[in-house]
Formats: sequence, structure tokens, C-alpha cells
Amino acid sequence: MKIFVDETGWIQLLHAKAPHHSRVAGEIERAVRNGDTLFTHNIAVGEALSEIKKNLGSEVAGKFIDVIEEAYTGAYLNILWIGRRTQKEAVRMFRRNPEIPLGLYDFAASIFMKRRRIRLIITTKKAFAQLGLKVLPEPGE
Repeated sequence: MKIFVDETGWIQLLHAKAPHHSRVAGEIERAVRNGDTLFTHNIAVGEALSEIKKNLGSEVAGKFIDVIEEAYTGAYLNILWIGRRTQKEAVRMFRRNPEIPLGLYDFAASIFMKRRRIRLIITTKKAFAQLGLKVLPEPGE
């Protein structure tokens, strides 16, 4: 199975007191154990790193970088890079869908997911469901 993790998913994973920490940690552990592949993009990693450093400190931010590097070199994680083409597509999608409360790089994530036939995303942004994606943790969890 292929699973995308956005910046909120990474933050939930690293912040032990976050409301969905245990569910997100469990989903990621299960994915690794089952040989599933995790995907994210470079902006999600950067946004998560900045937020983790701001709210949890440099030590936890350093651990996050270690987790990302270990997963990436261990073939559990694919980091996708937002280039010019994806950026342009995301801007068009952002403009076409003003009613969906997602940011530009959320639309870029959805473009990557569509290209790679990824249907599951670990995020706290429930609006991804409006794009036909299965969101974990599910609403109400």
C-alpha cells in the first residue's frame, strides 16, 4: 500500500501530546511493518521541521530530521520534489477550488497522489476527503 504523509502528519508523529499522536504513530509503524511505502514532499518536510523546532525545540527537530533520513535511506519513504510543473498545476487547482480549505502545497500533494495512485493520506486536514482521498486519522478519532 502507498500512503502519503503531510506536514501535519509528521507533526502529530513527533509531538507526543498531540491529539492524534498515538493513532498516527500506530499507522506509520504498521505501514513500515507491512512493507508499505510512505510518500511526502519536500515542502511538507520543511514546514513540519519549522513547526517542530518552533513548538518542540531544536532537539526534537533534530530527531525529526533523523527519522526522515532513516526512513528515506531505508526505502520506507519517498520524498517527492515540487518542481515548476507541479507548482503550476497546484496553482491552477488552488484557483479552481476556492471552497476547499487547503493550501497551495496541499494541492501539490494531491497532484502527486493522483499521479502515483495513492488514495490514503495521514493528515489532520479533513478537507483532503473533498478530493476523494481517505484521511487518517478519520474524523472523530
